[in-house]
This record gives sequence, structure tokens and C-alpha cells, in this order.
Amino acid sequence: MLKKFIFAGAILTSFAFLPAPTAKADSVLNVSKTSSLNSLTKISEATDSLTALTETMDKTVSTISQENLLTNNQNRADKLVSTAKKYLGVPYVWGGTTPAGFDCSGFTSYVYREALGKEIGRTTWNQIDSGQRISLSAAKVGDLIIFYGGDHVGIYLGNGQVIHAPQPGESVKISSVSEMPADFALEY
Repeated sequence: MLKKFIFAGAILTSFAFLPAPTAKADSVLNVSKTSSLNSLTKISEATDSLTALTETMDKTVSTISQENLLTNNQNRADKLVSTAKKYLGVPYVWGGTTPAGFDCSGFTSYVYREALGKEIGRTTWNQIDSGQRISLSAAKVGDLIIFYGGDHVGIYLGNGQVIHAPQPGESVKISSVSEMPADFALEY
């Protein structure tokens, strides 16, 4: 908005330096009216140009913001997936929160913290409380998928796949979402 005022002020100030017309005393009134009309026309044209410029700038800023958001979301998803995949094969340990052994929510919590520096809660229920619940069909790569009424959680990889720490005797692995009863997704 400040740019608009500065630009408009610069245009109006430039009119102050236009050479003044010279004329006989009896035609000064007509020249003055013509000059005023010309000045108003120029101001109107400048205002129209300023409006068009502002609209173009607003559209450009909006487009750049949307592109940055898409890039940031993609980078975020890539970080989550690559971090999660580093721990494929880590054994399931009930209550585990480190690469020495994970339970399901310890795994998701650890990955979010390492990849994004984001605390999402230690337990599945903490994660449900801190996330934004969305439908499974709206899930994006990096979102959490909640299974078994809230008793299990994994990270969505896209294409119907989830990476998770399943149960005792197993290790962090990739599974099809359809292998377990999925309830909803969480986004952060």
C-alpha cells in the first residue's frame, strides 16, 4: 500500500515541474481550464496505470507464494519420507523412542522431530490431539495414518503405503494401508 502512495506522489509531483503555458491575459482562463483538464486526464491515466500495476504485482506475489508453499510442502514430505526410511529394519520395542527400538508412536514422534524439528506428542493419543484430523482420501505424503481406533499409527508414503513400527517381533517396515483397519489421517 505504501508503494502505491509513493508512486502516486511521484506522479503528482512530476506535474508540478511541467512548464507553465504562456498566453495573453484574455486567454489565460481558457488555457487554465485546458491545462487543468489535461492534468486531470494525466492523473486519471496514471491512476489507471497504478491500479493495473498493483493488480499485476498482487497476482505475481500470490503466484510466487503458492509456488513456495508447494515447494515447501514437497520438501517437508521428502524430508519425512527419507528420514523414516533410514529406520527400516529397526526392531519394534514397546515404549521405544530411539533407533535402538521403536514402538509405533515413538517412531512417528522421532521421525517428525528429526526431519522437521516438530514435536507431535509421544503417544498415539497425544498425536491425535495435536494433529488436524482429515479423511483418509485427503491424506498426503508425510501425514500420519491412525489405525485400530487410535491404537496404531504410521507415516503415509503415498500410493496406499505406510511406514510404521508394527508389533513385537517385527521391525519398522512398509505396508499397504489396506492391510490394517485405517480410521483417519492427521496433518500437522
